[in-house]
Amino acid sequence: MGAARRLGTHALLRPANCWLIAHAWFMLGIVDVRLRTFGFRRTANRAVTLDHRPSRPEDVRRAYEYARWLRIAARHHLVRARCLHQALALHHWLRRQRLPSELRIGVRMSGTELRAHAWVDLAGHVLDEHPAAVGAFTPMTSARPDEDFGWTQASPGRDRSSASVAR
Repeated sequence: MGAARRLGTHALLRPANCWLIAHAWFMLGIVDVRLRTFGFRRTANRAVTLDHRPSRPEDVRRAYEYARWLRIAARHHLVRARCLHQALALHHWLRRQRLPSELRIGVRMSGTELRAHAWVDLAGHVLDEHPAAVGAFTPMTSARPDEDFGWTQASPGRDRSSASVAR
């Protein structure tokens, strides 16, 4: 079944939800093109804005909704939209609305393999994953509006959901 037809099964949704899933599907495609064309660093840095406003409880609720629609769109997309695509799309979406989301990338060892995972935090909430799912990963990075995207390992005593950018 084609991606357009699969998305068409959502035609019975309310018009606002149809717009949200279409927007999510489009953003995943844009993120894929940007990653392939410009790479991770330039794609991640495009989301950075300087004029954030404090997040309110309704912003967090709406951000969870955006993450849900991105997961749905990712399952029915032409590209393999894994965690990095979804996290970047959500991060861009929230930053465009002036919300202070943070893109997180974590790593963990699984036997002899190094595994990586990407997710988004907003006001202490892990939006696109269950908090326990990211707990196994050691955060390596976050994006800040006043700095270039950098890499650092979180301090051992810090919460796994908060890492800072190397200065």
